[in-house]
Amino acid sequence: MMLKNKLNELYKNGLYRKTQDIDSVNNKHIMISGKNYINFTSNDYLGLSQLKINERKMKTFMKKFGKNLSSSRLISGNSCIYQNLEESISKYFRFEDSIITNSGYDANLAIFQIFKNENYVIFSDEKNHASIIDGIKLSGLRKVIYKHNDYKDLEERLVSSENFGVQKVIVSDSIFSTNGNMANIDKLIELKNKYNAILIIDDSHHLGLNFIKSYKGIDIVTSSLSKAFGAHGGIILCTHEIKKLVVNFGRPIIYTSSLPIYNLYFIKESFEHLLNAETRREYLKNLIQYFNTQFKHLFPNQNCSNSSIKNITFDELDSASYIYNALKEKQILVSYLRYPTVEKPTIRISLSYFHNENDIDKLLEIISKL
Repeated sequence: MMLKNKLNELYKNGLYRKTQDIDSVNNKHIMISGKNYINFTSNDYLGLSQLKINERKMKTFMKKFGKNLSSSRLISGNSCIYQNLEESISKYFRFEDSIITNSGYDANLAIFQIFKNENYVIFSDEKNHASIIDGIKLSGLRKVIYKHNDYKDLEERLVSSENFGVQKVIVSDSIFSTNGNMANIDKLIELKNKYNAILIIDDSHHLGLNFIKSYKGIDIVTSSLSKAFGAHGGIILCTHEIKKLVVNFGRPIIYTSSLPIYNLYFIKESFEHLLNAETRREYLKNLIQYFNTQFKHLFPNQNCSNSSIKNITFDELDSASYIYNALKEKQILVSYLRYPTVEKPTIRISLSYFHNENDIDKLLEIISKL
């Protein structure tokens, strides 16, 4: 009965969420229940997930390595493909080593396990992803929350903990998933060096886009591989030593079956495409610039990020719900975010390689009329 009341509360407050069955995806179009929409919800920023599959090449690969090892990586699931991929990816991003996980969420759960039962304190941006929050919580670590992208507040908190004799760890998203804001990586590195901290960056919504020219000064990078990579999985970029610690203490790796071989194949193929995706990256950067110019003209009082993620916030659920449903009526699909994901009702827009200026014009014209 208590669980039923919990559901009723969600309905009553307009916070009930449900999944929707997707029929198919084709470039910028998404088919839901037989209706076709322009898709502004996907994180497939470079469109790599929809590249044509070379079936002959895949068949040869699967014949050589099998389909699924059906075991955790520490038992008999650590296919040699993992090692080859981890060496190639870490070399490309100029890290000493890396370890692939089953998801970006798992990467953040695993990395904080290495600090468990040690004298560490975590300084975390208040708008960090849920996986970071859960990773810290499940590791039982002491945490200090600093105001979103407020590095003065972060420094004050770092100073106030100087006499505690603890190792400080700063963690931040590079691009925040709900509002698209970008962290000031240079400032975070500066504070990390000044206060002898460890710096962890969740790079899920950036890795592969190359907006950050260098990771020098960042100790650990965690990321999903389902965004710009267009595959499925997660990764931790780090030193050899950190990787060994993750293998020994990272419960999401120790107690989870390894990824099936065909999934590793898709990561391998996506990474190879990513190496030669400069034209796609440049196109996306130009599209972001175009969106920002048009958006600022129509909505001068709204913030606009320099990333692929855009958002419009509302004071009332009814207003956000109205805009979301009105756009859907016009066959445009955006994300509708509510508490607890965000504090204020939010319409989230994701730009990708598949969109063009006409799509942006159509989207903004409808919103401005509403």
